[in-house]
Amino acid sequence: MLDNIKNIYVGKGIGQLTFGNTQEQVLAVLGEPAEREKYSLSEVDNDDTEAWHYDDLDLSLSFDQENAWHLSSIAISSDEFLLDGQPLVGKSRSEIEEVFDKMDWEPEEDDEVAKDDPACCLIHIDSAGLSFWLENDVVTEIQVGQIQEG
Repeated sequence: MLDNIKNIYVGKGIGQLTFGNTQEQVLAVLGEPAEREKYSLSEVDNDDTEAWHYDDLDLSLSFDQENAWHLSSIAISSDEFLLDGQPLVGKSRSEIEEVFDKMDWEPEEDDEVAKDDPACCLIHIDSAGLSFWLENDVVTEIQVGQIQEG
């Protein structure tokens, strides 16, 4: 794990990688990704996303066309990433609920995810720009995004 990216900063990014970084700035910190993938989640023009996967770090970064290809979201699936000094990937649902209470966060569960697969759960913390994916009540991935105003 690179020490310069291991800390999660709510609403800002991870370590030296902050939302709004250009692709060149990310390359300077992490080098080339193992894979680059371009896709669109809608039929709208100029709604493309480019995802960079760093498999050795269990890290994926997304750059959106609507944000001029700047860093817009981060997905981590390694317990080497720390939030407030502690790893959350691999923690049980009850352990992360304690963190939510401590941080005074109000979690919202995505009911549609559980309908599709009862073993899966997606919990959003809108006030922190975080989403937690759980399988069998264990955190498998954390998505870090900018805090949405409003």
